[in-house]
Amino acid sequence: MKLLCLLKRKAGMSAEAFRAYYEANHVPLITRLLPFFTAYERNYRDARYDFAPAHVDDRFTGPDFDVVTEISFASVEDYQRMLDALADPAIGEPIRRDEEKFLDRGSLALYMVETLASRGAVTPS
Repeated sequence: MKLLCLLKRKAGMSAEAFRAYYEANHVPLITRLLPFFTAYERNYRDARYDFAPAHVDDRFTGPDFDVVTEISFASVEDYQRMLDALADPAIGEPIRRDEEKFLDRGSLALYMVETLASRGAVTPS
């Protein structure tokens, strides 16, 4: 089971500062306070590859996030353990305070997803 988090940086913060803060401060905090996941991956937007796909015409406005964070759990029980931990002020409050330093918390988008994979057609070289 996987939780996807679409996160946006705080107004006035550069993408570089956002990434540096997230990796140096927030990742260690989450790893220490919420050790219930099997994987914790951050997928940062790469501005070098911003594009408007031809097949969507003029409707494409682009994403409104800076990173897609993927948090994987071995079981529903482990996910629930994380939720229970976040409800504890001793754990949830330090995380909230840290998020306020670099995230636009009003734009958080969280989704539980089911992952299906397909083999690629091209053999990696």
